[in-house]
Amino acid sequence: MKAVVISNGNVEDKAFYEEYLNKADFVICCDGGANVAYKYGFLPNLIIGDFDSVDKNVLEYFRSKNVEILEYPREKDKTDTQIAVEYLAGKDFDEVIMLSCTGKRIDHVLANITLLYYLLERNIKSFIADRNNIITMTKDKIKIEGKKGSILSLLPYTKTVRGISTKGLYYPLKDGSMEFGNPYGISNVIIEDEAIVEVKEGVLLVILSSD
Repeated sequence: MKAVVISNGNVEDKAFYEEYLNKADFVICCDGGANVAYKYGFLPNLIIGDFDSVDKNVLEYFRSKNVEILEYPREKDKTDTQIAVEYLAGKDFDEVIMLSCTGKRIDHVLANITLLYYLLERNIKSFIADRNNIITMTKDKIKIEGKKGSILSLLPYTKTVRGISTKGLYYPLKDGSMEFGNPYGISNVIIEDEAIVEVKEGVLLVILSSD
């Protein structure tokens, strides 16, 4: 099953969200993410967080629609997005898509990227998407289709990533290695209708970008 998380970062247009929500089995709004759902007329399955960002009238509206609401104290050691991701990891979802998880707060962006690792370790496919980027991680093999001409960056997320092989990229790799702190995998280009990245050891951060 596929779940979508809407957080409180960058707000995209309605069509962007519809692309993902129309294929979702379950939608969680994290705090201010409920404002996004209300703005575009989406009805989430669950709203979760400490509610320091959501409009109170929005919260009451969704409560009147019988949307499940889970409130947490403001003084806590987890972000609202982390709470949502951990909630989904405890269910039967095999894919988690994280929206509105990028923006001005680089600390939150980096924290959200670590949640990709959390899900990867639990064998749950996941990615963060905004208008210009799709961010994911792999420890084995990932296939990227229909993105010819897009920028693809590969960054080691563990100290060393070994056995990196790629297909369909302008700068190919064959059984290569990457060391954390040496970001030489930035700004490769997809030159075929399908790109493949394989890893034998370690975790690779994979970022598909457009300007």
